[in-house]
Amino acid sequence: MTALVVLLFFIFLVAVLFVTNLSFSVLEQLQQKPDWLIWSYAVAVFLLSMVFGRIIWRLLIVKNKPADIKKKNETLSNNMDTVTSRFENLGFDVPEKCQINNSKVSTEAQKKTALIDQKWKAEFEASPEVIAIRAELEEYNRRKIQQTLYIALFGDISSGKSSLIKALISNSNGSGEGDTPSIETSVIGGTTREVNHYHWSRNDASEQCYILTDMPGLNEQVNEQLDLQENEEINEKQQVVEHDILAAEEVRRAHIVIYLCDGDLTATQFDELEAILLLSKPCIVALNKSDQYNEAERQLIISHIKETIQQTIEETAIQTISLRDVPVLSISAGGTREVIRLTPDGEEQRVQRSIEPDIKALQKQLLIMMENYGVDQLEQLREKSVASMINNKLDELDVLFKHSQSHRLVKSYTNKAMVAAIATISPGTDLLVQGYLGIHMIKDLCKIYDVPANDIDANKLIELIQSRMKKTLPLLLAIAGNGFKAFPGIGTVTGGLMHAVAYGMIFDTLGRSVARTLEVTGELSPALVSDLYKEQLSENIKSRTKDFIKMVLKLRKDN
Repeated sequence: MTALVVLLFFIFLVAVLFVTNLSFSVLEQLQQKPDWLIWSYAVAVFLLSMVFGRIIWRLLIVKNKPADIKKKNETLSNNMDTVTSRFENLGFDVPEKCQINNSKVSTEAQKKTALIDQKWKAEFEASPEVIAIRAELEEYNRRKIQQTLYIALFGDISSGKSSLIKALISNSNGSGEGDTPSIETSVIGGTTREVNHYHWSRNDASEQCYILTDMPGLNEQVNEQLDLQENEEINEKQQVVEHDILAAEEVRRAHIVIYLCDGDLTATQFDELEAILLLSKPCIVALNKSDQYNEAERQLIISHIKETIQQTIEETAIQTISLRDVPVLSISAGGTREVIRLTPDGEEQRVQRSIEPDIKALQKQLLIMMENYGVDQLEQLREKSVASMINNKLDELDVLFKHSQSHRLVKSYTNKAMVAAIATISPGTDLLVQGYLGIHMIKDLCKIYDVPANDIDANKLIELIQSRMKKTLPLLLAIAGNGFKAFPGIGTVTGGLMHAVAYGMIFDTLGRSVARTLEVTGELSPALVSDLYKEQLSENIKSRTKDFIKMVLKLRKDN
């Protein structure tokens, strides 16, 4: 290491001396030249330096914007047009009142819809996924016609959402009496188990209607002290996850989001807040129960939350939002708090103390936010986030559609392969027939997943599978022969029946391997399909053999 350092030092020293000598030599020669030549030389050096500096800058400096963030130039209304078109393209009717701008299905969509298996459509028409999308479209349209601003309160369990709603409504009435709804709250375990909507009108001359949304608390933990059976514990945990999803989706449907916390944010809460910021809709972070902290502690917590928000905005490259668009303030939603009181005789008593709400800062910020954005812009932002949510649901439905179609296709080609194996007599002709069927199955699967595939790719894959069949076919035939012995009365099994069982297993495995590869990678990779085929062929081979024997016997009987 010492020798290397010394060598580098001498190389650096020689380079410095060389550059210095060359610079003085050029300077000495330029001094003897006319002024116009000196200036021309300087300008040329400067321009070349700028060009190469620009190239080096573009090569070395990493851009702040992530590569996977795409610019969306479509108008916000077109986002909902895209959603309805996608739903129609899958073969489902969009509720008439939800058709945006009276959009019609395109000719391309009509062709695609005509190819959809009607049996599949009937099967999925009443599925939870399709019902959820239809309900989402109807709810979007209902709120759009309603012209009411929805304010969603989002936060962990017992962060004070219900208490804040009660304080806002009480304040709008001018007192704590009258039409104020009774909302029970608890500092131990939140009570809200479904989305509740409360109408709210500001105590001013504004005629705008508002709805406050009270949602289930996030990240509720299962009570380990309860004596639950294993299946009951699973059901409760699943219910907690569903509550979190329900709350997250309601945030997308709202115009304004109030994120409630009662202290500095945890890592999980930071992730939740980041997801809200990515929606690019108005958001207020409210530090509730601020009376628990002194002024210095409140400012420290608020400052740290602001720093995290700024860092999140910079890391995610959100161009439509800045720190000033996400105000962080402290409030007290009121309610009750359990305190320990020391009696004159020295005993400790737990008592409930009423806390007066202090939400003036939040009310002022809401007023400012509504005036800055306006109803039309708030509706546009809501429309964009709802369209994004429905698109996610459509992506899931599209996966189910392709999976179902591929399953039916593989089953159809597997039956054809087994019938061909029973019918063929001459040795080797079954390989020709199976190769023909295999190529067409692969190409049809690629059509389902919109993956380009030519004859060369399909032939290459078939050749690769057939090379492995030479080793696995005798084994499958032996297993099929042993499997037939489990069926009394069959007697001596012909080679055609055993070949049918073997080719049925091969085609089923090949089809599932191709479909899985296309679904995961989005391309037809013969090497990946071949590896997956080898892995899946040996899975549950005995039980699968019996199933295919039953299918072969049924096919022989039907034919």
